[in-house]
Amino acid sequence: MNIRMMLACLSFPLVGALSACSTTTVSSFHPSASEGEPVESPEQLEGGWVVYSIGEREVEGRYSPRIAFGKPQRVGGMAGCNRFLGDYELGADGRLSFGDMKLTRRICADPIMLQESLLLNRLRGVMSGVVTAEGELLLFGGQGMGPIRMRPEAMNEIGNASKAGDSRG
Repeated sequence: MNIRMMLACLSFPLVGALSACSTTTVSSFHPSASEGEPVESPEQLEGGWVVYSIGEREVEGRYSPRIAFGKPQRVGGMAGCNRFLGDYELGADGRLSFGDMKLTRRICADPIMLQESLLLNRLRGVMSGVVTAEGELLLFGGQGMGPIRMRPEAMNEIGNASKAGDSRG
């Protein structure tokens, strides 16, 4: 058995355990109206997004996942260590789902690989999305799982620029 197979065999049960441990008070498939406007058109998703949390697990820094939605209902990005590309579907009823993803096969440090596995597993279970008043995107999955939370790429760049400006003074 090669190293990739061993890592895959070891990471998926651990990701499942991490997913089971994360709890949140946010509902899963049916977000409350106070959280924002349901995603009803691909235009609401278009562009680049930076993931800042997967359920209760915060992510940031150099290995923050990035997701880009494009036309015609294509999605791709960086999951942390590896790039991915695939399709998504947005139904007339607001139901959102992701198809099979093609993924590069790089190996990174265990924490990054676990974060990546968690994100990709959560994307497979996405059922709906909400755009908040602050312009963030929340993707909701199975019952009892916290959403994948994302900021627009441009918003993240503005935040990083202000942090850089603060460190000079």
